Amino acid sequence: MDRSTNRIEKVGSMSQQRTSSSRSKAGSSSASSRANDSAKFRPTGSANASPAGGKGKLSVKGTSASSAKREGKTTTTKALVPRKSGTLVTKKSHGTVEQVSTPVGTYTVKPIIPAKKAELISVAKAMHREDMGSRLQTLFQPETEAAMESIQTGIYVGWRCPDFKWDCIRVSRMSRCFCGHILDEHASFNGRSVRVPCRQQGCPCRAYEFIPGRVEDIGEFWHQKRRNFDPTSWRAKCKCKHTHIEHECKTSLKRCKHAGCGCGSFMSVFLCAACDQHWEQHITVFETEEDRRQNEIPYGEDYLPFAEMPNLRNMALTGNELEAGPAYGAIVSGRGPIPQSRAVTQDTPVRMPSKSGFNPVWD
Repeated sequence: MDRSTNRIEKVGSMSQQRTSSSRSKAGSSSASSRANDSAKFRPTGSANASPAGGKGKLSVKGTSASSAKREGKTTTTKALVPRKSGTLVTKKSHGTVEQVSTPVGTYTVKPIIPAKKAELISVAKAMHREDMGSRLQTLFQPETEAAMESIQTGIYVGWRCPDFKWDCIRVSRMSRCFCGHILDEHASFNGRSVRVPCRQQGCPCRAYEFIPGRVEDIGEFWHQKRRNFDPTSWRAKCKCKHTHIEHECKTSLKRCKHAGCGCGSFMSVFLCAACDQHWEQHITVFETEEDRRQNEIPYGEDYLPFAEMPNLRNMALTGNELEAGPAYGAIVSGRGPIPQSRAVTQDTPVRMPSKSGFNPVWD
């Protein structure tokens, strides 16, 4: 949200600068044009009325200084002369509003002042109205599930760039691996896990590597508007136009297995919706709460989606911006999902719950 706000503020400031610069240019050009017109109406020679030339016209004879020095010739021009001398345009300021009077009428000019802080929430509410809460809850339900699992187990699984202090996507047990299987189909893990191999028969995957399983994760929402789009069969693609399922998962290069394709390694054709970086620039990390505390990475209550914005956080949890729900109340009250009698350490394996209310679209 901060980056989007910065972009909008930058766009607003740029538009303000363009508006102010265009106005200053317009004002200076209009003033210079009036000065030039008044100079034209002051001939250096004699001016006599020419009846044959019609009403309001003068026959002006003058000698310019530069041409007089060069050739010594006299030029004659004909131009319209206003009957009354005076200012053509007048401006009156009333606070932030300016009234401009011209020969054809009076206009009111209101300056364009960009907002100090972009009202993204107001714009989103205006777009989705009463459906915003349910839409936001559906969009972030996988990450909300992942945050609850992490708070419950004390083991955090995140997908981010190596130098980031925050996760681009919170990984849950239903999140997909590059091999095509979800995290729950891999071996058990703890806070010291580096490689979590797949335990499905015949799968050569040696380490779990998260890959986006929804078009929402890569910001390509237009897929949903296509007539024949099937979210259950969608898979992230490489620049060779083949999906990650058609690439090797047992090697770091991840060559394409498609017959006749010369792709030597998987290079994502998509970008992360959170940081605009490619998939291969991210890593999947397994951490404990203590690790994140020492590295100043969000954990606990702060790991929930939109933790810094209570109204959006409530929408992600319950769909209602005024209610956070009982689960959040248990977390902030100190009871939390983790029993106080059970100590969670780095060596404690994760035991996933047998059933969850979240049903991913690829099942």
